[in-house]
Amino acid sequence: MKTILFNPFQKYSEKQLFLFGWFLAITAAVLSLFFNGRFDGIIDLHFVEKTSIFTASLDIVICTGILSLLLFIIGKMINKKTRFIDVLVASLIAKIPFYFLLFFNINNKMYLVSQKLMDSILQKKDFNIETFDMSLLVFSGIATFICLIWSMILLFNGFKTATNIKETKHIILFIVSVITAEVLSKIILFKLN
Repeated sequence: MKTILFNPFQKYSEKQLFLFGWFLAITAAVLSLFFNGRFDGIIDLHFVEKTSIFTASLDIVICTGILSLLLFIIGKMINKKTRFIDVLVASLIAKIPFYFLLFFNINNKMYLVSQKLMDSILQKKDFNIETFDMSLLVFSGIATFICLIWSMILLFNGFKTATNIKETKHIILFIVSVITAEVLSKIILFKLN
């Protein structure tokens, strides 16, 4: 079970993982309509008032594409035998933990609580929060942190399998690539919206 959760690249072929990753990406794009979620960054999920299937799909395609491209370039520098499909699969599978977070926004509850909190901060007013809302914020924060760690473990293990990295400088290149992909995805999606 540990291998399936953290390193499925050892157990399943790239074809199986590719199909599974895209199936869940499409499912997440559809679920985004119901839960008004936007995966508008490599390591992001934001809840909005309303989203569309086009926006949700664009978020996933742009973020997956940018991350895959940057990791492929770094992968080729590390190991000439690195294949794009392997890096793409790692990017697709690494996004899966964030898909679970959509369910925090049932009836737009997470969005409304977040907006209420942001409005009180911006207007410098006291924030009166109900116990349930506070519990939702705390629990979603913990779940987000866990999903972030899980996602990064999946991405690193997939990249390690694709490139056979062993040196510290390769790990640093991986980290820089992920941060760069996050920034680029934010800029591109901001300009497209």
